[in-house]
Amino acid sequence: MDTHQLRIFIAVSKFQSISKAAKVMHLSQPAVSTHIKNLEEYYRGPLFERTQQGVSLTKAGHVFYNYAQRFLALEEEMNQQLEITMQHENNQIIVGASTTIGNVSLPCSIYLFKEEYPEVNIRLEIANAEEILRKVKDEQVDFGVAELFPEAPGISTHHVTSDELVLIVPPSHPAESDKITLEEFLNQPLIMREAGSGTHKVLTQFLETQGYTFKDLKIITEMNTIDSIKSAVQAGMGGAVVPRLSVKKEIYQGSLKALTVENMNMPVNYNILKLNNHYLSSKTRQLIKFLTDPEERFLC
Repeated sequence: MDTHQLRIFIAVSKFQSISKAAKVMHLSQPAVSTHIKNLEEYYRGPLFERTQQGVSLTKAGHVFYNYAQRFLALEEEMNQQLEITMQHENNQIIVGASTTIGNVSLPCSIYLFKEEYPEVNIRLEIANAEEILRKVKDEQVDFGVAELFPEAPGISTHHVTSDELVLIVPPSHPAESDKITLEEFLNQPLIMREAGSGTHKVLTQFLETQGYTFKDLKIITEMNTIDSIKSAVQAGMGGAVVPRLSVKKEIYQGSLKALTVENMNMPVNYNILKLNNHYLSSKTRQLIKFLTDPEERFLC
């Protein structure tokens, strides 16, 4: 048994559903079921009653639930006291973020967090997703927020928010609806983000599912900032593939049009990237919870 299992148990207890708990904790349903089964085997008895409506605590489950909450509270108290005793308490937090979420959403979220914790100093370092992953590995930042990477050894991820890639074009673009065909997309002159960006990686993956590569695109230039790309598209230089989150203001104002490609959904998942053995202060953990906890999350 570990604290991860305790949190899974509490989530199942709270939602009275293994599937809901799995969704909230971003785990598979079989994984949650296995953790619960292991606990019940260890304590040699059922902790939940299974019904068609979900699950509910047994008498033993109620006892376990109360102690699980006390264990987790005690763990947090221990961490805080150890920080004070070992003089590791540090109100400086360094956050790395990929270009889109770092420029659009995180500044507002950090401002709101500092309203609650004004003593905390947060430095935000923005780079492309590949560079953020490197900074996390090299412990140059306390944690990163970037598009999801394939599992990397020693790196854990926690879901923050989801988005999608769209094709942005000037308002004068002749598209009659908000969708274009794959053939039309391949013939569209494009302004692209640089290699190493999350956008570049996600688009590469989805082109491969359709049997294409970047060589099949009509790329006229590359730019490494979202603002320069938006300005170039507004000036009529071409279109660009960007996260919808990065252009929601321009779409609302009508200075850009967003199109999707038929049969080519391109979801983007933004995640906390954290080095498993990197020490995190209590304030850093609170900031991560502020960004990821379903009940506390506040991403602008």
